Amino acid sequence: MKMALTNSPFEASDIFAWKQALFLKSYADYVLPAIVIGILVTLWRGLSFSKKQLLFLPVFFVVATSFVQERQPTETQDSLVGTLFKVTRVNYVDWSFTTNVKENGILNHIFLTLPTGQIPTKGKLPYDDVKSLVDVKRPKEEPDVFLVLCESCYTSSNDSFVTPIADLEKEGFAHSTVISPVYGGMTAEAEFEVLTGLPSRRYKGIDFQYFAERYSKEAMAVPRIFAENGYDTWSAHTNDGFFWKRDIVHPKFGFQRSFFAEDMNLPEKGKYPEDKVLFDLALAKYQENLEAGKKTFAFLITVYTHGPYADTDGDGGEAVYKEKLDKTVKQFLEFQSAAAELAKKSKRPVMFVIFGDHKPAMTLSFYRRHEFTEDYFSTTGPRNQSFLFSTLNPSQQIVYGKVPMYVKGYGLKVDGVAEAIAKANEERPIFCLPGVLSERIGIQNTFYNYLVDVCRYEPEELVDPDFIRKFFPEEIYSNRLFE
Repeated sequence: MKMALTNSPFEASDIFAWKQALFLKSYADYVLPAIVIGILVTLWRGLSFSKKQLLFLPVFFVVATSFVQERQPTETQDSLVGTLFKVTRVNYVDWSFTTNVKENGILNHIFLTLPTGQIPTKGKLPYDDVKSLVDVKRPKEEPDVFLVLCESCYTSSNDSFVTPIADLEKEGFAHSTVISPVYGGMTAEAEFEVLTGLPSRRYKGIDFQYFAERYSKEAMAVPRIFAENGYDTWSAHTNDGFFWKRDIVHPKFGFQRSFFAEDMNLPEKGKYPEDKVLFDLALAKYQENLEAGKKTFAFLITVYTHGPYADTDGDGGEAVYKEKLDKTVKQFLEFQSAAAELAKKSKRPVMFVIFGDHKPAMTLSFYRRHEFTEDYFSTTGPRNQSFLFSTLNPSQQIVYGKVPMYVKGYGLKVDGVAEAIAKANEERPIFCLPGVLSERIGIQNTFYNYLVDVCRYEPEELVDPDFIRKFFPEEIYSNRLFE
């Protein structure tokens, strides 16, 4: 089910983060209780040992002791694990968990994706000697910034699948498309990229699920850079703080405050609230900052447009999806208009950047509308759950990950800043955004200068695993995110 809806396979972290599975109940109400009952029955029956069952114990202990995960398990030749994998020709595909499942099977995959406990190694950084790319003649803008991650928000660049978020362009927002690392779900991977400026696919286990507890308390992520430049940094999300361990990660990444579902008076528990709740909170916090004379960097994560989307007369959920997205877009426009008015009264420049985290899990619709063609899939069928993606080439990866981004600024010293940010990010991965944004508004960091330079390469190169390994060695992750 996870593979069909998100093109991301089940992995070991899903076992340990069992609370997150509760959110799958909206996809299949009967499946999860059946799994729980099955597990309980299995445990109950398994406690009644017979002599034949006891013969299995030595084998069990041998297997259990081999579950000592190593940094590169398939490259270690002098251990039991390495030898077994060599004999059975198990080759760990770290850059694509989907391919790893296809090539090695689900059991090997779960073992290989167990948390390693390792962190990236320290070493020389490729941007130590990079000179600043700042144009000294360009005025330093330093506006208030609202960075909005819009759950499953999508519209096509052509006429094939236009949705209500396209209306932002009519409201004066500069538009571009950016490339998400994920599809149909796994929001935290896109979130990781926009908050760090680092590819989420580069290093196994670098995401929130594996390393939340291991990140440095002073991780050099985007909010910390803004905080060092005098900004009040905060995040808000109308979902539980434990989900994707955001309550642990966000403070470590530099957010001075975070607001989650448990901090809000939500109208109905257990149901995704309308995003007006999020925007109303953001507007109130922004007004407080303006009255206190503080600069604002706010990161907002919407949730109302989350799937699944009920099918209406075989439309694959399009009608429900567009209805939800239309409501969120209107509420966002009301918020940004009110926030811009507050900023104007306080004589503060302000900028809004909103982008989709991934395409919605509506593969059937994308297939019918020829966004994806037959060669994108190994399996097709009459429902969203019937589709399985093939291994995609770089050009297909770009189409697969394309999501919209919109930028608008008020009270800036130079005209065209929003348009320049949108243009520079066109068909670039989400991890490129922090570099472009900081360069254009005057929030500087040596790594961001390096990032801007790297992101000038062609889109096909920027999604290529070998390119990512070359330009984003693990030393960068270690230096910026760990002690």
